[in-house]
Amino acid sequence: LPTYPFQHQHYWLTPSEVPEAVADGVFWDAVERGDLSSLADSLGVEEEALEPVLPGLTSWRRRNQDQSTVDSWSYRIAWDPVATGEPPILPGTWLVVAPSQADDAAVTGVVAALAEHGADPVVVEVDTVERAELTARLRERMSDDSADDYAGVVSLLAWDERICEPGTLSRGVAATVALMQAVEEIGLAAPLWCVTRGAVAVRELSEVTSEFQPLVWGMGVVQGLDQPSTWGGIVDLPQAPDGPALARLCAVLAGVDAEDQVAVRASGVFARRMRREPVTSAPVWQPRDTVLITGGTGGLGSYVARWAAGHGARHVVLLSRQGAQAPGAAELEDELIALGADVTIAACDVTDREQLAAVLAELPDGAPLSAVVHAAGLALPEKPLSKMTLAEFADIGRAKIAGARHLDDLLWERELDAFVLFSSGAAAWGSGGQSAYAAANAYLDALARRRRARGLAATSVAWGAWGGGLGTIDEMMGAQWRRTGLMTMDPRLAALAMAHTVGSGTAHGVVADIDWERFAPGYTMARFRPLLRGLPDVIDLLTEDAPEDGTGQSELVARLAGLSPEDQERLLTELVQAEAAAVLGHASADATGDRPFSEIGFDSLTAVELRNRLNAATGLRLPATMVFDHPRPSVLARRIRTELGQTDISSISSVDSVLAELERLEASLVALPKEKIERARLTSRLQRMTTKVAEIEAVGVNGDSVTERLDTASADDVFAFIDQEFGVD
Repeated sequence: LPTYPFQHQHYWLTPSEVPEAVADGVFWDAVERGDLSSLADSLGVEEEALEPVLPGLTSWRRRNQDQSTVDSWSYRIAWDPVATGEPPILPGTWLVVAPSQADDAAVTGVVAALAEHGADPVVVEVDTVERAELTARLRERMSDDSADDYAGVVSLLAWDERICEPGTLSRGVAATVALMQAVEEIGLAAPLWCVTRGAVAVRELSEVTSEFQPLVWGMGVVQGLDQPSTWGGIVDLPQAPDGPALARLCAVLAGVDAEDQVAVRASGVFARRMRREPVTSAPVWQPRDTVLITGGTGGLGSYVARWAAGHGARHVVLLSRQGAQAPGAAELEDELIALGADVTIAACDVTDREQLAAVLAELPDGAPLSAVVHAAGLALPEKPLSKMTLAEFADIGRAKIAGARHLDDLLWERELDAFVLFSSGAAAWGSGGQSAYAAANAYLDALARRRRARGLAATSVAWGAWGGGLGTIDEMMGAQWRRTGLMTMDPRLAALAMAHTVGSGTAHGVVADIDWERFAPGYTMARFRPLLRGLPDVIDLLTEDAPEDGTGQSELVARLAGLSPEDQERLLTELVQAEAAAVLGHASADATGDRPFSEIGFDSLTAVELRNRLNAATGLRLPATMVFDHPRPSVLARRIRTELGQTDISSISSVDSVLAELERLEASLVALPKEKIERARLTSRLQRMTTKVAEIEAVGVNGDSVTERLDTASADDVFAFIDQEFGVD
């Protein structure tokens, strides 16, 4: 029966978990090994009875396991509606950075909407893509103000769609790169919000109308990782936003439950989410006739070539800059021929439209082109955007963007079974120091959606890490990725995932083996990532639950009782050192000592592990950033002692002691970087302290508070109080 409004019990039957068809581990182990004797023994039957069915059963079992693994790797990007609440208030001064050439009513509309909702908008018009010029322009406009005087920065620069050399960027994207660099150089603490139009598809693929603005989304995902304290977020508007849409934009800028990847549409506000999306129920793409692969002699391209040749392709065309002279090309050709395919290995720079057109023109008529796999363009070692020139930014994504652009242009009239674009998780969930690479992959994702909207074949696959030494993942890097929770995928199963994703007909899929228990805590350490709200099980992992019974805390407090402050700190320091040593795999705490955490090998992942161990040992809810906020074990031990309520008040009870503590605190604050002060919310904590001191001062000589004194005051008493407290004559 359903519940009554005042009785919150559920009476519906809860579905029980469906057990496996056969739960006997011995049975399935024998099946997987093809061990006829063991299987017969486990079932108590003659071997002759099982011999005809064992091969089929073994094949079914392996296929079932492969499909289960592939489905566990498969995700999609979705959009959830979010409520914006009451009309927002945007206090303070907001910088609005807009392209000077934009004679666009939408620009004036944004400025007017900000003012209507309480902000004081200051417009900075920009007609340059040069970092130095844009930085100077901002400094000039801000000459009378401090960098701390601004409540926010809104960039409309992406709206400038004019092409910027070398043709793989718009001037709007280039100017946005320069703005991100300038904001960091100037030291603006205000959050930066980038606004696009027609860059993402919430419900219909046709919503993606801009070719280059999607690059800003790739950049923004990475900026949230690289600049967590100053990145506001990214918002996509309709092409011609009306009043309600602009009001919703203001609501997002004011803050909607920490959402930082948002699309505003006529029907409301939508937030970007990552969701699981099993794909193995979809058909499998079956290569046929000619399959063309860019980056064809590289690690990923050569593996896809082998897969295509082994799954039906009659002719495989491999494009790379070196062509047949590439290392291993001759051996690869022999392998593909042995698999039954004809092979063409051509030296072709896919960024050169004429070279690419010449290759396409020479394809044989006997085996028409049926599919394209664009696997050219690999990630480079991470590099902060602030350290990168615009030329470097453009060069990183040139092969991906120009190659895809030319292929789309040259083949738009050709009916294809598949047009597969190798994208990256850098554009889906982000990768630190990979702004340019993420931007290029976001271009591929958007191109797939634009082709699908035109009725053409296209699938962009945002990959995690391929194993087997393919791509840019060598053994050392693979070990590092696995440590952070990004596991390397078996290439055989990754190719199967590609075949199902393409066969599903989707424009975009995410395929990655992510150990969320490892990955999520580090990924969310600097700030919460609303993208993960589409994965409830991951959100559950991030819930920091201290021991409910308080056992850890009560036991530790009991051990501290009766000890002097010095002995308490010594005990807690030893606790921190022991847990730190355990996290790093040392047998003894002597290996860590009281050295800075950064020197003994702590990173974001191990910091989270140490936090979890200390939370369990102390019963506290310590933040994941504690290792970075407290540089060495002894300093962290003092923080834990304070959290446990063990501060020795008598040691600071005199005025001289208080002043000495304040001087020490002031010296410590001066030495802290601005971002650490912001992250720890030190300003608000100090303000609460001054408020407390003011409350103490406000108590009268008889112990009466200000409120109590005013309740019994006459009019003359009230005016005398105002004169005394506020200096009003």
